Amino acid sequence: MKLYYFSYFIRKISTQEKLIHNISGLLSAYCKSNNNALKGSFKYGDEKLYLAKIDGYKNTYYFLKTNNNDLLKRINENSISVGDIKDKLHNNEKVAFTSHIHLSSDRSILAIASGISCPRIDTFADYFNHLIKKLGLNDYEIEFSALSSNATKKDLLEMEVVNSIFVDVDADNGSGKAILSELFGDTNSGIGGFKITVESTQGNIKEALKKIINKKDKSGIVRIGAKAKHSELKGQLMDYWLDNENALSDKLSPSAKRKSLADQIGEKFDSNAQLQTLYNSFISNLTNAKTDIDANLVSANDQNTFDDLGGGNEKDGNHKA
Repeated sequence: MKLYYFSYFIRKISTQEKLIHNISGLLSAYCKSNNNALKGSFKYGDEKLYLAKIDGYKNTYYFLKTNNNDLLKRINENSISVGDIKDKLHNNEKVAFTSHIHLSSDRSILAIASGISCPRIDTFADYFNHLIKKLGLNDYEIEFSALSSNATKKDLLEMEVVNSIFVDVDADNGSGKAILSELFGDTNSGIGGFKITVESTQGNIKEALKKIINKKDKSGIVRIGAKAKHSELKGQLMDYWLDNENALSDKLSPSAKRKSLADQIGEKFDSNAQLQTLYNSFISNLTNAKTDIDANLVSANDQNTFDDLGGGNEKDGNHKA
């Protein structure tokens, strides 16, 4: 399992301003809330999504999806604790597909570790945007960007020859779900993921590679690779995986007995030598960015803001999760 790092900003839709705003306070207030109707109102297809703070950790959360009726009943009745969920995960009970999310307290950085079929960063972005819509903050939305080494991405984009492209796809999400439905007519067929290979009929498909790498909506796409080479006349075609070589990540050991995943994530997050440099680069390259305090967003750092929402409905909005 790998821990991937992302930076983010809050876009103010009406002005297109990019607000550098840390969301750790908002999520902490939300998870402390007693509003179970709100917490149980988020769906992912036929499953429910939940965010739960892990006991004993300041900014580390379980982000899970499940359709297990017993688990849903206990969560809705507030008769299950995060510790209960943790015990079930340790016992490898397949009651839920669970990712781990870790937030910086003072920077706009989020790290996420997801196994196969677990909710990923695009699912969390949708979840967060639904949440702030329920607060009536319809003029705001979050956008995530992988912290990555631009040089490696640039090299791949400048390959002279691309013979084939391969894409790992999450069958439960976005384009993966659509393709699975088209092929099999059943999105609940037990297929967790699959690989698409695009072969060249003309010898070079580098323009197609550029388009998919630069594609803004990558929902469902887990990683992208290509068989390519720098020089048309020299060298062998080699496999390059953009995700492995480009995105900042750390390796985790889910089966480790001495350290939990939450402990490993905290240690990796604090010790990653590239994190600050890549974050600084991300911030410096943002256009129309503002660091001013936004009163509407800050107001959501109060638990009472979530407790006062009736029945999990939005304030002054009609968006449904």
